[in-house]
This record gives sequence, C-alpha cells and structure tokens, in this order.
Amino acid sequence: MITWFRAFAFLALFLSLVQGQRLSKRKCSEFREQTIQRAQFIYLLPKPDPILVEIFNCSKTVNLIINGEDAKPGEFPHQALIGWRSKTNPRKYDFLCGGSLISERFVLTAAHCFIPGRPQIVRLGENDLTNDNDNQEDYEIEDYTLHPKYKFSASYHDIALIKLAEDVTFSFFVRPACLWDTMAMNVTKVVATGFGFTEELKMSDILQKVPLDLFAKDECVQQYAGQRKFKQGIIDQQLCIGSEHEERDTCQGDSGGPVQVITETNGCIHHVLAVTSAGSFCGVGRSPAVYTRVASYIDWIESIVWK
Repeated sequence: MITWFRAFAFLALFLSLVQGQRLSKRKCSEFREQTIQRAQFIYLLPKPDPILVEIFNCSKTVNLIINGEDAKPGEFPHQALIGWRSKTNPRKYDFLCGGSLISERFVLTAAHCFIPGRPQIVRLGENDLTNDNDNQEDYEIEDYTLHPKYKFSASYHDIALIKLAEDVTFSFFVRPACLWDTMAMNVTKVVATGFGFTEELKMSDILQKVPLDLFAKDECVQQYAGQRKFKQGIIDQQLCIGSEHEERDTCQGDSGGPVQVITETNGCIHHVLAVTSAGSFCGVGRSPAVYTRVASYIDWIESIVWK
C-alpha cells in the first residue's frame, strides 16, 4: 500500500509536470491517471528500496472495415456510434456514423455525418450490436457544432463536435481518448475502428479494427484528382491513409470514426490522429482514403469542449 505521503508527493509531481501544457494535453494526463493503479513492492532483502509499479487497467490492443478483425470489449472505450431514429421502426436507431468520446460531454466526429439531418442519440460502450446488454449506454444530444469552414459540397474541414445532454460516467468500457496535438507524425502505422462494411459488403455487428498505413499526400492527390469535392486537391489539414496490403480499408458506415494509436507500450489511452472523412473505393488495391487531421483543429476543439 502506498503511504499517504508518497501518494501526495506523486500527485505534486504530476501537477508540476502538466503545468504549462496546452489544455487538451492536460486533460489527456487526467484521463491517463484514471487508467492506472499503483502498487508498491519490497524485495525480501536487508534495507530494500521500495519499487512503485504502474498497472494499466484496460483491455490491451493487439498488434494490429475491410479485412479487419473483431475488437475486444473495452479495447476502444472511446468509440461512439451516432444514431438516427429508424424510419421503419421508431423504437430503433440507424447508426450511420462513428465518433470518439474526447471528454465527459463531447464526441468528435465528421461534419458530413450531419447531411441526413440531426441525429438523436450517441451510443457509447457498444461492442456487439446484437447484444442489448453488453455495457452500451445511450446519450441524448444537446447540441452539435460543425467546423465554420465546412461546406456540404466539399470534403474540407470535415470535422464536428457533439455535445451530450449529460456528463458521461467513465468506466472500463467507456472512457475518452486523447487528441494528437502536434503536426509532427512520428508514427507510420495506425488503427481505424468502426462498424462499417466488412469484406462481405455488409455492416458488421461487431466493432472492427483494421491496421492502416500513413501514405504520402501525393497518393491521395492522384487518387482524387478531378473529383468535385476535392477542387483544392489534398490540403495540409488532411491525411492520406491506406494499407500496403490489398483490401484493407475503412468503408461506408465508418464515417466520423477514429484513426488512432497508443503511444505507451502497455498503456490504455488512445490518441486520435484523424477522423474518417472520404474514400473512393472500398477494399480495392492500396485504397488510400482522406482523413481529417485532428492536430490542425486543436485550438477550435479546445475553445468548444473546455471553454
């Protein structure tokens, strides 16, 4: 058991380290703290030095949606589903887009998800759509904000925030992700998640995860040249992501969902690098698609989420 003095000293150190960081990074540190249990061990030796060990409390991501695989319950606790009331059954919802829980009250998604109109709910903690008792929680929507530069006629600045009607209670199965807040990209492999089309071209009932690769912008410039929604080409606020392996992709139904990495080897907290935005073909060849770059919009996100 950690003594009160050691616990207080650690808290003081933690607070000193986060001083001076931007708001989203400070919130990320807070979220990380909620995933850690600390224990003190002492070797059976004369005058041993106690060792403080951090134990992460989460489902571990395997090294790793087209050619994806099933995610484990709790593996992506920030994954959100955005639901519109079904026209054929008013007691059910059609989940047309995904998103990422990024705070107690806000979900990050794509602006183009609002083309069908205002959604009614956000579902969190979902892993299996056929199981009504798998830790999912539905939240009503208080408001939403599209990026002011977004236009439905184009695929630029395709990012939006949803404000939930009440605060989310965090748990093993529901927990926010952090935001990738720098334009520097020191990763080459990412993971996309969603309930979109599988290789059988039907919507998946199980949350899928698929490993993808960061591509040079030129690959998407060539892929989307001449398309009406990309009259400016590929801009700096977008990322080109696909797979070096054929038939891996994010596909329809994954719009607004996260592209993420875990930066700590044994950590629990995902960092969302991008929001799934626009694709050309599903699972064809290298399948590069365009994603909204989260780091380009950190100031805008912070001004709304933590104002």
